[in-house]
Amino acid sequence: MASSALRLWPRWYAGAGVDFGICTNDSLGRHAVRVLANEAAKNVAGVQSRWAELAALSALRAKLPLIDGFSLAASIEQLTKAIAPDGLVMAVTFPDGESNAPSDAFVRALEWIAQFCGVVVLFDSLPPNEPPFDRILHGARIVGERAPATVPRSEALAPWIAPWRGSPHPLSDIEKKVATMLAADVELGALFTFNQTVTTERGTQPRVDLLWTEGRLVVELDGYESHGSRSAFARDRHRDYELMLSGYVVLRLANDEIAQDCEKALEKIRDLVRLRRQTMTMEV
Repeated sequence: MASSALRLWPRWYAGAGVDFGICTNDSLGRHAVRVLANEAAKNVAGVQSRWAELAALSALRAKLPLIDGFSLAASIEQLTKAIAPDGLVMAVTFPDGESNAPSDAFVRALEWIAQFCGVVVLFDSLPPNEPPFDRILHGARIVGERAPATVPRSEALAPWIAPWRGSPHPLSDIEKKVATMLAADVELGALFTFNQTVTTERGTQPRVDLLWTEGRLVVELDGYESHGSRSAFARDRHRDYELMLSGYVVLRLANDEIAQDCEKALEKIRDLVRLRRQTMTMEV
């Protein structure tokens, strides 16, 4: 959890009127950290200003926010509030099929962590409704068959943070770069929002990277890591079909293209915005 918090830095206490992005690792920046830590404690219930200050100073030095003098429970509670002040949900997979899997210890750990955040447990196959699993299986549902593994197990178990509605993903340098470009553009700056859900004619609700709602224009930012497999290729095309069937124009930009020539990528977005405006005028 401390590692996830460091990856999110400086976007802590999002929505609480606190912006650690202005802080630098100098005397003035460290003073700003203290001020902002006090603001976080005022604006977010349960935040301890001392922990917030020391943790932010550690993150400012690119060190894990693990603070001496705070109990494990206090540290976990403070980390969850820094990551998601409105509530954090942790998804955990059970090591199914491992004969020495510590079932009782696993369930106890889940019960303990549930004091501080929501917990979702994923099983390859549902265990029997008997001790110790009976304590966490109330209302359990089978949501689908296990997808075949496409990444190494160590990579699959890495912490994952979902996109944030309306904002660029805090761990995506490309999304943040595009957000900066758009914000500085007079014509495009006010049009697009990030990570929005679109309801299609088929009843599906894909989450899209960039959306201009009025112009029904979707821009997807594609990285090879998450879009380079056969299944991802087919899934992307089906999403495009459903969006186009629902009246949306879809523009896909490769992350490498944006990184190498961001101005060219911005011009592609601009060209489609102008085309959509012409089309909307003709329709009226």
